[in-house]
Amino acid sequence: MCMRLKQTTGFTILISALGLSLTGAGCGKGTLWSTKDEVKIGQSVCREIEKDYPLEDPISPDSQRVRRIGERLVVHTDQRPGIPYSFKVLDIKDVNAVTIPGGTLYVFRGLLDLVGDDDDALACIMGHEIGHTNGRHIARQYTKQLQTDLLIGILAQGRSSLVQNIAGVTDELIGLKFSREDEYDADRRGLSYAYKAGFDPNGLLHFFDKLKIMEKKTGRGPWPEFILSHPVTKSRMQKASKIIDTKDYRYGQ
Repeated sequence: MCMRLKQTTGFTILISALGLSLTGAGCGKGTLWSTKDEVKIGQSVCREIEKDYPLEDPISPDSQRVRRIGERLVVHTDQRPGIPYSFKVLDIKDVNAVTIPGGTLYVFRGLLDLVGDDDDALACIMGHEIGHTNGRHIARQYTKQLQTDLLIGILAQGRSSLVQNIAGVTDELIGLKFSREDEYDADRRGLSYAYKAGFDPNGLLHFFDKLKIMEKKTGRGPWPEFILSHPVTKSRMQKASKIIDTKDYRYGQ
């Protein structure tokens, strides 16, 4: 049975400020967002990101490369109807990639520098991020967070603060931590997408190897942003290897 959240004053303020609707949204899917809601939130978040952070020129070689790989992957994914997928580069030195609700994927300059010319590795990472979108991981995790500490903060701040600062919502989304199962699922999806798009799924393992080398060189441990938000555990690497060895590419087309 699908349970509806009680519409407290603070919760209603959030929904109203973002222009969303509670009616039937996410029933049975663990999320309050419909796909339409997700796209609308994503558009607002992307405006904030591109206002606050340097966006790579869309016609630069790196931007074209990221867009080309992304568009090639999407054709072979289990695409979600109504999601306008897009792929951009942020000129930030962090080793990271961020999925935004509604289909926008940002690849950071630091990640491109680490990956180098290895399109297979980049495709696997981007496939993983697309997997978060298609698996609706962002919406589910944010719903859980919204129901706990974020909701408490909104109730304390009141309407005017929320309306004036959607950037706060942006920060919550960018800093969102996925569950271990969401990470495994995104890996399964991303490896499938990469394989079916003609990339070598071993690229993901090659990327993990580069992270290990970086750790040894810096002597500071595996702490790039990608690791903080996407923890590379021994179990996760073993699961990825098993998918590759057994060719268990069940997602996409």
